[in-house]
Amino acid sequence: YKERTIKRNYTEYREFVKEVFERDKYTCVNCGQHGGSLRVHHLNGYNWDKENRVNPNNAVVLCDNCHNLFHLEYGKGNNTKEQYEEWISK
Repeated sequence: YKERTIKRNYTEYREFVKEVFERDKYTCVNCGQHGGSLRVHHLNGYNWDKENRVNPNNAVVLCDNCHNLFHLEYGKGNNTKEQYEEWISK
């Protein structure tokens, strides 16, 4: 986790996060929570879809609770956009 956090500390990544937060109006796309503790969730996992790590179209804003619920169901790492679409449609 620490290594992953350090690797995400670069200008392009910070700009990507800001762009996704602004696009989604600092609101969880699942439950509608505005502000508070929010995360930028990669649709195709950061670990394997290296080409889209900083592509705003590969991410959405989720609150901590929704983010944790997604990963409880689908695990961490190797996640896909299809998993997200299945989860969000429930």
